[in-house]
Formats: sequence, structure tokens, C-alpha cells
Amino acid sequence: MAELLVIRMLATEAERAEWVVVDDQGALLEPGGQAALPDLPLRANNRRVVLLAPALEVLLTRASVPVRGKQKIQQALPFAMEEQLAEDVETLHFAAGQRDADDALAVAVISQQLVEDWRERLSAAGMAANAAYSEAEGLDRIPGTAVLLIENDTASLRDPDGSLASTDLDGLETLLELWLARSDDGELDAQPHLLVYQAGTELSSEITEVLEGLQPRLQGLEIRALGESALARLAANLAVAPGINLLQGNYARRSNLARYWPAWRLAAALLAAVLVVSVASLAAENWRLARRADALQQSVEQAFRYTFPDVRTIRDPRAQLQSRLRSLGQNDAAGNGAEFLDVLQQVARAVKDSGGTRLEGIDYRSGTLELRLRAPNVEVLDRIQRDIAAAGGLSAEIQSANAEDDGVMGRLRISTAGA
Repeated sequence: MAELLVIRMLATEAERAEWVVVDDQGALLEPGGQAALPDLPLRANNRRVVLLAPALEVLLTRASVPVRGKQKIQQALPFAMEEQLAEDVETLHFAAGQRDADDALAVAVISQQLVEDWRERLSAAGMAANAAYSEAEGLDRIPGTAVLLIENDTASLRDPDGSLASTDLDGLETLLELWLARSDDGELDAQPHLLVYQAGTELSSEITEVLEGLQPRLQGLEIRALGESALARLAANLAVAPGINLLQGNYARRSNLARYWPAWRLAAALLAAVLVVSVASLAAENWRLARRADALQQSVEQAFRYTFPDVRTIRDPRAQLQSRLRSLGQNDAAGNGAEFLDVLQQVARAVKDSGGTRLEGIDYRSGTLELRLRAPNVEVLDRIQRDIAAAGGLSAEIQSANAEDDGVMGRLRISTAGA
């Protein structure tokens, strides 16, 4: 279960902040309080750090932005909202949220200088925020009920439809009147119910009078005290239903991997070198094997053409050889009852056992096999003839034996017994 350290900067003291710890289900783990910023990194260990921005510093609105994609939206937002803002859009930071049923985009607008100031203060304390939200987005979401938070000098209102607005206490009556005007105009489904949370200082008599004056126009009015701070309640609601994360675009949190890259750069370079060498070695081996395969293919085709000179095209030497041998075997069986392959096996054994004898040529016609052999001497040639005859089923006859410098060139005629 993830844990969140939620921090709210103090307006009166730059080096201090409020903090609280909740889990991702909104349960309070540490009630927190106020602390110096340099003391908070110990509490941030293995926790997501969430920064709450003052509600009055963040404009929450909606805009029509037809483009899609985070980067394109970031580029289009300043132009889409330029006419709605009194400030120079170059000094503002825009963050995009979700689209509603009418395809309007939720937008948060804040001063770039404020965001940079908070980031610098956290960085000086040894921390960095994972996310940042307007504190107004931590208001309760209750169907059919508007929620008003009054804390110190700020009032924030969440309408039943989810719309948010914030003002200082001097503008509270105007804010409530504008909200109730929607009910009078029929924009709200029914007479609204208002739940007021009060934190920090007690409600002044003027504010109490404003609220009581609205009571006849409300379905119900309820006021609850939250004590000195509303941070724990805001943090719990944001943990369950986050709002618009202000840390987008140039302020988006970068991966921690960049921090460790210098230490691992040499190891990564060595690993890359090993991979390059391995790939090059495999490529060289594949090239060598391909050359050998081509050479063997050429040798097979050369031997095939030598044995069967009438063949014009060689597509599959193995299949063509099997077809030829099958045909030769069938022809021999029809004439003399012996298979060509059986004859060839007996001859091969006899030649192999002779030692130093090389086959120079072979010819097969009408059941008779003629071999041209180069033997060391006549005795070896004679022994091959006897071994073939002794194997049974075949007769062997030396047709010629011509002496040469490196041995004897002999011609041997082999046929089935009785042929």
C-alpha cells in the first residue's frame, strides 16, 4: 500500500510547512503538524511527496481544446485561454485534467514563478514533489451537496456537479450568490444542500450572518468544525480522487534513473561493447557457414551432373537423386531381381576395406555396374573383386588393369549372379 507525505507551505513562514501522512485509501497514518522544511526529508523516505497549493493561487476552469495528446494540449492551452486571462500567458503555467461529457477540458492555471519558488524551496531541503494540486481539489465530493471550506482568510466551494471556485472572505457572499443563482435559473436539479467546514479561526459574525441569510433558499445547511487545520481531510480526499496535477510539461517529475546514470555509464558502455562484439562474431560465423553451405551445394551439383550427365536442371539434388535411384532400382529388379542400392552398398564396403583405393568413375546400364578404380597395386584390385563376389548375390570381373605412376587404374564389371 502506497503512502503519501502531503505538504502545504505556510504563507507566513517560508522555511516551514504543514505536513500529514495518509495512505492511498485516505486513511490517516500520521497526524502531522508544522515543521521546518529541512526536517521533512526523513518523513519522505519511500513515500510519494504531494504538494498542496493555496486555493487562491490556482485558477480552476474549463476550456475548449480540440487537439489531443499531452504535448499538443500543453502547446495549445495558452492560446485557447489567452482572452480569458488578465495576466500575460507567458508568465503562467497551464496544467490539463480530464474532459467532461461535453468534451470540455479541465484546466488549472498558476504563476510559473510560484511553482519554481516551491520547487526551489523543496530542493533546498533535499526533496522533490511527485505531484502538486490545488488544495480546493481536496474538498469532499458528495452527490446533491455543495461543500464549502472556510479556513483562515480563504473560502473554497465545490458545487454538486464538481465545479470548484475559491475566493477571499470578502468575496464569500458574492460567491454564494452566484452559486445560488444557478439554482434560481434552474441549472441545478433541485434546491441545494450546503455543508460548511470551518477550520482555523472561528467564523466571524459577518460570515455567520451571511450563511444564516441563505438558509431559507437551501434544502439544508450544516456547519462542521475541523479544528486548527483542514489539511488531513484535504489530503485524505486527494489520495482517493486526485485532481489536476500541476507538475506537467516543464515541471513534470523526471525519472530517478538520470541520477544514477553517471555511476553506471562505464558499465553500460562495456556492456554495449560486449554486445557489439558478440553480434559481429555471430555475423562472421553466419557468413562463414553460408560460404561453406554454398561450396557444399556446388560440390553436390557437380557430383550429381557427373553421375547423371543427362540432367539439365538441378532444383533439389536430394529429391532428384532419390528419384533416379528409385528408378534404377526398379529397372534392375524387373530384369535380375536385385536393387541398385544393395549392389552399391556391397561395392562400397569392399572398396572401403581395401585401403588406399579411390573411385574414379561409375556407370550403370541394364543391371550391370562398371567401376573405374585407382588402386595401389593389382593385388588390392584383385582383393576387391574377391570381396564383392564373396558377399554373395553378385559376380565381379576385372576388365582391365593398367599400371601408372601412382598405382593401378582398373576397370571392374559387377553384375548379379547368373547375369
